Amino acid sequence: MFLITGATGLTGSAVVRRFAQQGEPVRALVREPKKQQFAGVAGVDTVVGDLLEPATLEPALAGIDTVVLISGADDTLIEAQCNLIDAAEEAGVGHIVKVSGLGCDHDSPFRFGRYHAQIEDYLRASSVAWTILRPSQFMQVYYREVPTLLEDGSFAVAMGDARLAPIDVEDIAAVAYAVAQSEEHHGKSFAMTGPDALRMSEVCDILSPAVGKPLHYLDIDPRIKRQQLIDNGIPPRLADDMDDLFRLRREGGPESEVHLEVFDLLQIRPTSFAEFVQRSVDIFRGTTTPAQLWASGWQRV
Repeated sequence: MFLITGATGLTGSAVVRRFAQQGEPVRALVREPKKQQFAGVAGVDTVVGDLLEPATLEPALAGIDTVVLISGADDTLIEAQCNLIDAAEEAGVGHIVKVSGLGCDHDSPFRFGRYHAQIEDYLRASSVAWTILRPSQFMQVYYREVPTLLEDGSFAVAMGDARLAPIDVEDIAAVAYAVAQSEEHHGKSFAMTGPDALRMSEVCDILSPAVGKPLHYLDIDPRIKRQQLIDNGIPPRLADDMDDLFRLRREGGPESEVHLEVFDLLQIRPTSFAEFVQRSVDIFRGTTTPAQLWASGWQRV
């Protein structure tokens, strides 16, 4: 039996859907009983628990062989995920698939890169077999830009002339499902990106037909971008984190290179950015809102 933590988030919900689509019974961990997004989905058992309350994890882990470990990026990330690792070890869980981040390192300028590095070390030191997935930027984050794209045709990000190789969250889910099925992947870490390393001007070229009008890339001052994030509801500390991350990306960080090794190994075809945009035309034209979206300019639409 499989347990997915962070099951109502962007990545976690995609992983749960993948298991359900494959007809694989799965348990989804949620913090709030009122969250019923998997109600009626065949094969999905929802259990209430909180990674910050270890006592709630014992029943969630009963009968579980493999955990896909995902949780939100906040100040409690290390405590939450290490609690789960401890509880899984105590419960006799055989395997943890941890969704981490590309470029995580103890010396990373990005706070969550450092956090993930600490959690990875903790997991490797445990008695539980592990597989680590390190995805790049999610393609879905481009949904954040839709209000401005529709308003004035500008795509304003602080990226200079750097490239990024974003990944579709649905592809992360496909890989997580595949590596959870076999002991062959125990003790391995996989960098993961989409198949295209794109400059932001190239992103605009792909988005323009979907939006239905010409778009232009505006290399915005990082200080202005930070203030826009705050104005749209993102807490100042998280806006500072995003500033650190974009600085790393502008300097040609690890997300600028394409990493498809795990897709080749598993014989999974990664989604191109153009395919993702075509699939999301209704969102990029503003006629449909995303199911999961962080604080953004959507409230202005």
